Amino acid sequence: MTMKIGRTGRHIIVIILLILAFVPGIQAQEETLFNGTGFYLSTGQTWTFYQDYAFALKNVDRNGEKAWVQLKLNNAVVKSGILSNNEVFYYNTTTNGSNETVIFSLEVSGIYSGEDTDIVTFSPVYQYYQPGLADPTPIPTQLPDNSNDTSGTPAHSNAGGKIPGFHAITIAIIICIYSILLHRT
Repeated sequence: MTMKIGRTGRHIIVIILLILAFVPGIQAQEETLFNGTGFYLSTGQTWTFYQDYAFALKNVDRNGEKAWVQLKLNNAVVKSGILSNNEVFYYNTTTNGSNETVIFSLEVSGIYSGEDTDIVTFSPVYQYYQPGLADPTPIPTQLPDNSNDTSGTPAHSNAGGKIPGFHAITIAIIICIYSILLHRT
């Protein structure tokens, strides 16, 4: 038993596929910018993320049990917290007035206190694409500067980002499928 789809049915299928390819909510939920890896910060150091976010270790308490951290977007603090070992730092945004979406999830995997500096490790770390912000581009991370000069020097760049041409590839695949379906009639 074979089922034939008429020309109108094919047009409807292609339209539905194109709509699904460009729904921002679907893309945002699936696009992970920082995927479960980890990093460490010394007191005063900032780790830069995609979409103009920066995460800073401000201080560690004298006992080496708690760490004060700040998350900034475009140099404005959006969330601050005091975290213990194994505690998770979440940052959520609300879209459409009711849908809450996780943008960051960072777990404190270790707090180490020393004479000269303190170090906090974060793992796993996740950052998810936030619609409405700049496209993900790498930003250099600033190392702590012991001379109290706040200019800092770039230490590295967490390279990566969205897959270039992903939407163009998706559209090309849809067009190929559509043309194959048209040739079969």
